[in-house]
Formats: sequence, structure tokens, C-alpha cells
Amino acid sequence: MTVRQADYPPTPASKVGSSGRRLLGTPAKTKGRRSAQRKLALQGLLFVAPMVALVAAFVVVPLVRVIQLSFTAWTGLGTPQPVGLANYRYLYSWSSFRTVLVNNAILLSGLVLWVLLPFLLATVIYKLRRAALVRTIIFTPTILPPIVVGEVFSIMLAHSGPLNIVLRHLGLGVVARDWLTTPYLVLLSVIWMISWATFGVGVQFFSAALVAIPSSYIEAAQIDGARWAQIVWNIYRPVLRPVMQFWFLVLTISTVTYFFPWIFGLTQGGPGYESTTLDYMVYLTGITNGEYGLGSAISVILLLFLLVLLLIYEGGRRIRRAYG
Repeated sequence: MTVRQADYPPTPASKVGSSGRRLLGTPAKTKGRRSAQRKLALQGLLFVAPMVALVAAFVVVPLVRVIQLSFTAWTGLGTPQPVGLANYRYLYSWSSFRTVLVNNAILLSGLVLWVLLPFLLATVIYKLRRAALVRTIIFTPTILPPIVVGEVFSIMLAHSGPLNIVLRHLGLGVVARDWLTTPYLVLLSVIWMISWATFGVGVQFFSAALVAIPSSYIEAAQIDGARWAQIVWNIYRPVLRPVMQFWFLVLTISTVTYFFPWIFGLTQGGPGYESTTLDYMVYLTGITNGEYGLGSAISVILLLFLLVLLLIYEGGRRIRRAYG
């Protein structure tokens, strides 16, 4: 069969009417839809443009500036002098900086305590008649400024502070310690202080998630003879897992970026650098000592440290999702 030029290429079926005639106006309709889509896209860009501008002005530009300063020596006066990788080489050989990195790693061990304790308490008070009052009382410490919390704990944990006095009166003087001046105890003191300060927020998160669990699930489990621990493990834990992951992520980021005011009020990074964290060291080096280039280098390492933590977190989350 010979194909004539007039019959090729064939007309798509969607553009042919029942009588065999080509439908008119279809290209115009398609062009109109594309124009409307472009208009909607432009409107969306206009809506997000102010936020993009703010992010660029207050996040991207300062970040680029910090990275640039990390390769310079600058005291805040005059022109920054390029020094290449000298700041990073100095940090690599600085033993105190390695101590600070270890401190941040040790503080990460507190995540288990900071997540697990609020979760357990939320499940305990879930069905209490006065649960709302209990949650309010527990939440109260979170409204206190972190530096005030640090100052209060510095008084309580002092050598002659209330904690040691109570221990001695109870005949437990052997347990009394110099909590804030003993290197291996000071980070434990920081962990307990932050646990107390953040406890209420965690309880509120978990309590809000528990409300979404139908009471029939709990009643059925109790009828079947399930104990409290079994209910927590088989019902509460799976339902609250997304909240636990969220709270775990928030606290992970806080260990690197938000613990400065608490530590400033409690120990001011001492003794030595035994309770100093990366964010606190940025303050000491860059602002207190006026070494802005070196402080910027520490900031860059802080960001890299945080990025590694987030990658580990995301990798763990994907492994759990893949293997249940």
C-alpha cells in the first residue's frame, strides 16, 4: 500500500472528531493551559521570593563570609590577612580542641536520657486525673532563661552547695563530690541539668501524641492481660516513634548549637576545657579573644560536625525503614 504525503503523519485520535474531521482550537487550548501554568508558577515564585531573599541575606551570605574568614587572620580591625589552612592546621594540633570534640561526643550520650525519660513519664501520667496539672508543673522549668538555669545549678552543685549538704545530713557524705570541678563529673552534671531543663518540652510532645491513640486499643490490651511494660512497648512505642525521632533530631542539633547559655551559666566551660562545647569555643576564641579567623574556622568545623550527625541520623532512619 502506498502512503500518500497528505496522509502522513497521521492525525492523533484525540484531535479527530466522530465525523473524521480534525478538531479545531485544540492547540489554542493547550497553549492556554501552559500559559496558566506559567502564571501560577510565577505567582508561587513571587510568594516565596521574600523568604528566599531573607535566607540569602541572613544565612547564605554570612555562611560564605565565615568560610572566607576561616582562611584569614583577623582581629576585627584592619583588613583580614590570608593565611591559607593555617587556622585548620593549628586546630588539628591543639589538644584543647580535641578535648572539646570529645566533650560534644560525650554529650550525645545524654540523648538516650533526654528522650527516654520524658517518654516514660508521659506514658505514666497519661491516664491520671490531674495529668494536665502535672504536665504544667513539669513544663515550668522550660520557660526559665537557660543562663538562669545554669546559675541555679552552679549554686546547687557547688562544693558547699545544697546537694552536698543534704547528702551529708543523710549520712551519704561519701557520695558528696566537687561536681563542677572534677573533670569526669562536670559533663555528667551538664547532662543532668539539660535533662531537667528540657524535660517538660519532651513530656508535652509525647503527651500530645498519646491523645491520638484510641482508648479501645489500651482497653483491649488490658483485657488480654497485657502489663504496663507490654503496652508501652507494643502500643505506645510504635505510635510515638515519629515524635521520638523528631525530639531526638532537635536535641542532636541542640548539642552542637544551643547548649552555650546553659554551660555559660553552670561552668563557663571549666575546669579548663572539660565542659566546653564547640559553640562555646567559638564564643571564647572569636569574641572573647578577638581571633575572628580562628573562631570562623571552629564554626566551619562545627557545621561539618553537625552535618555528619545529620547524615548518621538520616542513614539510621532509612535503615530502620528498610528493615523494619
